[in-house]
Amino acid sequence: MAATDNKALIAEKQKRLRQRNWALAGALILFVVLVFVISVVKMGGA
Repeated sequence: MAATDNKALIAEKQKRLRQRNWALAGALILFVVLVFVISVVKMGGA
């Protein structure tokens, strides 16, 4: 029984880690887009 519980905990940890990684990637992409848009606006547009 302990091995089954351990596998379930590992799977849950991996799922949470994957979700956190996707959220972090999304935030990073959003930040890059924001910096790009601000740069284009400050330079007078393209």
